[in-house]
Amino acid sequence: MKYLMWDVDGTLILTGGAGKDAMINVIKDYYFLDAFDFTTSLAGRTDSDIIKGVVTRLRGCCSTAEAAGLLIRYHMELPKQLPLHQGRVLKNVEKTLQYFHRPESKYMNCLLTGNTRTGAQLKLSYFGLDKYFSFDHSVFGEISESRQELARIAFSRLFLENNQSFTPDKMIFIGDTPNDVACAN
Repeated sequence: MKYLMWDVDGTLILTGGAGKDAMINVIKDYYFLDAFDFTTSLAGRTDSDIIKGVVTRLRGCCSTAEAAGLLIRYHMELPKQLPLHQGRVLKNVEKTLQYFHRPESKYMNCLLTGNTRTGAQLKLSYFGLDKYFSFDHSVFGEISESRQELARIAFSRLFLENNQSFTPDKMIFIGDTPNDVACAN
């Protein structure tokens, strides 16, 4: 079995800014701000890294409880934002996922994403793609702030699950993970 480790945003789907707007609304509400915007790009970052950076910027430090509270609120806001934006599934994505999801396939669609598990499920469910993925074999942004660490964790899990006979060539990274390949080897 080979494991296709897909990124979500910009690889499978475009949300049209729904995730960013959901996070902005939550931050403004939580901290009673009239206005808020990110000072750096969100591309390639994990949700936990984004939250930690914002809270540290606003308050000087970030506790685990505060970050968890913001992520819970984000998960409540995201489903409200998705229908308000012009998001879409990228071209040929669903056909490709269907092909690798066939019963006779020697591949498994998994996720290696900076999204939290809940955030990824909400986005993929909204676009009808969740049914193609093994969420149990996936790794998500709440596990680590580092994408490289996510790749290491994914490899370690598969290595242990396969009785230590798993090799890095059985993982194929698709999307926003170019540096992660070297880290899994």
